[in-house]
Amino acid sequence: MKSFSRYSLWVILASATLTVMAGSIITPVLNLIREGVGADPASVGLIITTHALFVAVFSPVAGNIIDRIGPKKPFILGLILYGLAGGSGLFINSYWGLIVSRAFLGIAVAAIITSIVVIILNLYEGEERNKVMGWRGSANSIGGIVWPLIGGILGSFSWHLPFAVYLVGIPLSVLVIITIPETQKEKTENAGTEDSVLKIFRNNRILFAIFGLMFSAMIFLYVLVVFVPQLLDKIGISNPFHISLFILAMAIPAALTALMYGRIKQRLSYKMIALITLALWTVAFITLSQASSGALIAVSLVPFGIGQGMLGPAIMVWVGETVAISFRGRVFSYLATLGFIGQFLSPVIMGPIALSLGLNSVFLVAGGICALLFLSFFVGMRKWLGGSRYKGMKP
Repeated sequence: MKSFSRYSLWVILASATLTVMAGSIITPVLNLIREGVGADPASVGLIITTHALFVAVFSPVAGNIIDRIGPKKPFILGLILYGLAGGSGLFINSYWGLIVSRAFLGIAVAAIITSIVVIILNLYEGEERNKVMGWRGSANSIGGIVWPLIGGILGSFSWHLPFAVYLVGIPLSVLVIITIPETQKEKTENAGTEDSVLKIFRNNRILFAIFGLMFSAMIFLYVLVVFVPQLLDKIGISNPFHISLFILAMAIPAALTALMYGRIKQRLSYKMIALITLALWTVAFITLSQASSGALIAVSLVPFGIGQGMLGPAIMVWVGETVAISFRGRVFSYLATLGFIGQFLSPVIMGPIALSLGLNSVFLVAGGICALLFLSFFVGMRKWLGGSRYKGMKP
């Protein structure tokens, strides 16, 4: 590891938490925002997920820029815009004003999330890359612990105050200037060449399965982000700080699992990690659909967090090892696009189910979809393996 890497790593990990914070910092005050701006239960979810739509739209732009000029400059500009757009929520009092600010936040996240992944893949190799990508996943999950707690505490005073935390993007941009090296030029000199991104997908069809996993994972994650606070409110738990504590039941297992990702990957293939994750999520959602107490809701969130902690790092490194260095920016931008489309569509798809059949039905439907994906992936694994044993299978 080069001399700058220790400092670079800390800045990368701190910045990685911001992509999770984009939605999680205001999750504990979602009900208060709904009352403050006069939004209905189905529409208020868009305040959290609108940024996801704009991440989806602008990620390909960010990916193309990163492949041309490297990830450092887009990273810096993304952090500055993140601070300004997110922090503007301190002064906004209308539903549509928040939606516009969240749109600009999404553009910022598009630059940040793709830059971080490309920087990690370019700076690190082999087992060290797995370890660092796991740490990135753990940092995301720790952010999922810390930011909602801070949001819940600040939200106890005013639903506006959690938006102030977004301003941390500005000092982080200064640290990126100082500590992060530009790696793209030295890395792409010896990179292989492909005719197009389309050809990469044609030659590596496993990418379609990986992208499908990302899309599904984001839909399921935001089912919890949007509808668990409403389920808690239904059973009489409405205090923002108390709601933030329930997020810990998912975030802590995710953080610990991601922290151990390097060891997990030594024993399990990417495909086996995906299969285990889908099984855990099936259990989580079906249990959650039957939950009628705070304790059972908390227990239901644990297996989801474990699966999230494994699958997140696996997807990133899996894609990174599949495509050429010179195409990483674009391919990861499309991955981000699909993932954030999933985030945006989650309340759009599940909202009508909640309104017509109730909140519990949302989780039951999600569990059923996870079970179907598990069966489909299991059949696909047997086809890929040709009947061989799973243990030790690579990749």
